[in-house]
Amino acid sequence: MITAIRIEETLWEAASSLRRDDWRISITDLVDEASLGGEEDHLLVVSSSDEVVALATFDDAGAPRELFEVSAALLRRHVEEYLAVIARMQRNDAGDASAHMHTLDMAKKVVHDAGARTLARELPDFARDHEGYRRLFTLVLSVVVDVTKLPGAAAHRRHG
Repeated sequence: MITAIRIEETLWEAASSLRRDDWRISITDLVDEASLGGEEDHLLVVSSSDEVVALATFDDAGAPRELFEVSAALLRRHVEEYLAVIARMQRNDAGDASAHMHTLDMAKKVVHDAGARTLARELPDFARDHEGYRRLFTLVLSVVVDVTKLPGAAAHRRHG
């Protein structure tokens, strides 16, 4: 099982300290709460390009195990929808307890679930359950887009 997760070094080095903190939160959630990878997997390294999000697994000696790639195009619709909901939440002036905000929060969860189902379809058996794929989508989203720069960044972490 995956017991450590890293962001690809070039991406990590280029990131702000706030973005690195956001990744640390997602990584801790994944390692502590989700069961990822196979029996021999120890380390997961996540990277992203315009074409793919790559998940490379390594054993406890550091030897490569598997490389999983998910098309960025498959994830793009989920990412764009998720970010649009976050932006609408940020613009909402009715307050956190309003029915409209509750509706937007539910919409965000629906999009998040759809992203998780796409990851589950593309990476069968990589996570043990839907919640693991949800947490993985959170990390993938934050690797693909610097959510810390968005006006609605607080809405992203508020309800995950």
